[in-house]
Amino acid sequence: MRKVIGLFCLSVFCLSCSDGKQSKNEKAVVKTVEVIESKNLSTQSFSFISKPYRTTELSFRVGGPIKQFDVLAGNHYRKGDLIASIDSRDFLIRKERAEAVYNQGKTEFTRIEALYKLNNISASAYEKAKSDYMVAKASYETAVNELKDTQLIAPFDGYVGEVYIEKHQDVKATQPVFSFVELDRLKIEAYVPQQIAMIASDLKEVDLSFDILPGQTYSAMVEEVSKSPSKNNLSYLFTAVLPNKGNDLLAGMSGTIRFKKPVVAEEQILMIPQSVVCNRPALGSYVWIISKGENGES
Repeated sequence: MRKVIGLFCLSVFCLSCSDGKQSKNEKAVVKTVEVIESKNLSTQSFSFISKPYRTTELSFRVGGPIKQFDVLAGNHYRKGDLIASIDSRDFLIRKERAEAVYNQGKTEFTRIEALYKLNNISASAYEKAKSDYMVAKASYETAVNELKDTQLIAPFDGYVGEVYIEKHQDVKATQPVFSFVELDRLKIEAYVPQQIAMIASDLKEVDLSFDILPGQTYSAMVEEVSKSPSKNNLSYLFTAVLPNKGNDLLAGMSGTIRFKKPVVAEEQILMIPQSVVCNRPALGSYVWIISKGENGES
């Protein structure tokens, strides 16, 4: 629908300033503008900063002086690679001592068990031998695990982030040694309004671009959207996952995420210049409309 709106206020001002000699048959000239019909955009955009898909702080489960530690920020390791180790001398001694006690207890328990089955030994002696054997076995398994825990193994393919210690430093158990991040996938998080949060389950992917890479568009898979709003109660956390097999993209890159699907019902919107809007206290805001007569003349 196209309507013509007259700048009535302007025309009245011009007529009032005339010298009064204008002929009654002369038509007044009124400047007009045409209404522009528009619709709601079917695409909405939101800013984001990329994050590693997984971030963790690695630490040893046992304490001791660092022996092997050639770790620098940005180093890449495959899952299962040895990254660092603690001096294992004391743990090796504990393991060998526990193994000797375990083997002795196992032999003794086997002998006592055979006699017990022949009713040649009391039940209390059998239970004591069994108990000693179980304690020795547990101590041996603990020593084996502690020796194994002197090595820090990469839990997944990733990169070293921030390094917290130095080589030969004495560290405590569970003390963070360095951060480790996965960049094979990037986590894309953006805060979106409730209209998008309501239809998140219907979305499978979204388009996005990075500010530093103009003209390049990427497709990310929708992962989840929070079920409760953020602290300001105005937005919801929307999360998507972007494949990054070549690790060409970095964490911390800013960009824009776009939603292909319309998120609000489309409705007719009429756009007019602000200058054509008149206002009276009794009537409020209004515009003058010039319509055509039966003969087609305005």
